[in-house]
Amino acid sequence: MGRIGYRFYIVFIVGNVTNALFFWAFLPETKLVPLEEMNALFTNSPWFVPGMKREDYITHDLEHRVEDVERKNSSVGIEDYGHDDQAPPRKY
Repeated sequence: MGRIGYRFYIVFIVGNVTNALFFWAFLPETKLVPLEEMNALFTNSPWFVPGMKREDYITHDLEHRVEDVERKNSSVGIEDYGHDDQAPPRKY
């Protein structure tokens, strides 16, 4: 270990640079992406991520699901009360 000297740091520098290039090139950005959309993000993103627009491979599936639930609730007549103490009494 004493013979390797300063060259030991070069090994770490090379490892850090190659890892940074890998993360930049092959892993899509996940900032502000909900957990429910992560599977679609990693499934639909291209192999080489740089140069691609983020909107091209994000599905916004969560927004569509929220719209579907709201549409179903409005057609059935279910209201969103928020908390249980605000809900109307249940009939058993």
